[in-house]
Amino acid sequence: MSFSRQLINNTQAFQEKADILYDFIKSKNDFKKFIKKTAVHLFCSLGYQHRRAIVVHASKIGFDEAWRSLMKKIEKQSHEVPSYIKIDIVTNKKPVNILSFINLMTKTKKNYLRFGISFDKDFNYAFLEQEINGNAMIQFDKDKKRGYLKEENIQNYIKRHRPDMKQIDFRKVTNVQLFSTKGYFYDGDQCYKLKEGTLDNGRRDTPLEAEEIRYMVTSGQTYLNALNQYSGKFNYGYFSCFDKEIKLYDMLRHASTVYALIESYEFAPTDETKKVIERSLYFLETDGIYYDGNTRAYMIDGVDPAKYEIKLSANAAAILALTKYTEVFHDDKYLPLAQALANGIVSLQKNDGSFVHVLHYPSMDLKENFRTVHYDGKTAFALMRLYKLDGDIEWLTTVEKAFEYFIGHDYWKHHDHWLSYCANELTYYRSLEKYFKFGLENTKGKLSFVYNHETTYPTFLELKLATYHMIARIRETGHTHLLESFNEDQLLDVIHRRAEYQRNGFFYPELAIYYKNPARIVGSFFIRHHSFRSRIDDVEHNLSGYIAYYNTFCRS
Repeated sequence: MSFSRQLINNTQAFQEKADILYDFIKSKNDFKKFIKKTAVHLFCSLGYQHRRAIVVHASKIGFDEAWRSLMKKIEKQSHEVPSYIKIDIVTNKKPVNILSFINLMTKTKKNYLRFGISFDKDFNYAFLEQEINGNAMIQFDKDKKRGYLKEENIQNYIKRHRPDMKQIDFRKVTNVQLFSTKGYFYDGDQCYKLKEGTLDNGRRDTPLEAEEIRYMVTSGQTYLNALNQYSGKFNYGYFSCFDKEIKLYDMLRHASTVYALIESYEFAPTDETKKVIERSLYFLETDGIYYDGNTRAYMIDGVDPAKYEIKLSANAAAILALTKYTEVFHDDKYLPLAQALANGIVSLQKNDGSFVHVLHYPSMDLKENFRTVHYDGKTAFALMRLYKLDGDIEWLTTVEKAFEYFIGHDYWKHHDHWLSYCANELTYYRSLEKYFKFGLENTKGKLSFVYNHETTYPTFLELKLATYHMIARIRETGHTHLLESFNEDQLLDVIHRRAEYQRNGFFYPELAIYYKNPARIVGSFFIRHHSFRSRIDDVEHNLSGYIAYYNTFCRS
């Protein structure tokens, strides 16, 4: 086929897609406000699988005139049919002076400036919020303690992805306009209306129903499967803006990722996921275990052999993965290893019930008595999960001894989700009031904070769901008086709010198209303020939370 014929075919294919999205936009009630003969600013993002979106802008009087101008610009420069099309309509504009803009960049959490920015009044130099954050255009100078524009990133981005824009001479920029948009997205199969608002902008406006949760969980599962190597080790993840692989590794997170993958297999079984689980556990067993005699085992962690260490929480994460495997696959081949790791944990418990957190390896000398409270909660929870399988009273005794220390030292103040998991699990075997009280206190003081928290911190959902299930245990065991000062309705509001809000940390394609390699990250979860990091543990916590949410509220 000749180049000219291919170009004609591509233009027709694009126009067919654009027409579908155009009809969808005009069918919406909120479109009426754009019919008026006022200036309309439109952005069209052309999304592809393996490269950043191309963004084209047009400003005209009235929507249809702006649309026609936009289509003409795209026809002149587009030779490849995009996989996705996104339209953004500017809804509000706010001029700010340069000093105010610098202060705003300085005070706003990294990557949380959720407005589009125009560097002129006519929108000749205007960028969507997703372009700005997806290309790290705003950065922070630690020495001067202020935010600033990374001009190199901006100019390189213009050169490659804004065909209708000239390079910016920032010496001539005298004012800045912040703007918000209303967006619409076509993925080749379905059109979506996108959310507005300071923190939800640009993400599909669909209800959080069973089908949506299944989509997110299976997408996250697929992402983790793709990161797994033949050896069973994972690629650790990526900083998504520039598709930069994270070179570190952590066996603790390896084990907890396998645990979440087993949960996801139980939720949505696939042959590929089972293969990944088997490879990953083999890697854990052959590359990460040190046996101290015949009965005690420890997980070895670290990247530099000279700095290898034994971490309490790594033992716990491994036990959680191994016991979950035993339950889901009805195969006890890993049970002896789980018991040996539990013996290792028991050896790290001190007389007062607390645990030693970190040892040097191979000397087994003390490195850190305490590193983080997550170690304690996860360890107690892991022992409870093993006790459920083998009934060895030593694990239960160890946990109860640890809880005496947790209660005596007000560990509830840490609001750790692992402590909530463990408190709930412990009450199945020891339904004592002190454990229920601890579990309630672990979450009670943080309800408003969690409801309003701007990051998508995934363990918040896990924490609140663990409390929700423990409340059912409180009622079953006749301890209802403990709930007199606890706001159950508020807890439920927080759970549903966090489940909805966490979707802002999911790479829907309408967001992924603005990053260097969309196909790599679409369907994964990320941490916005860590350079849109999509690491294995960022995914696994979201999987665990959403699976628990689905099992609690969506199963019939």
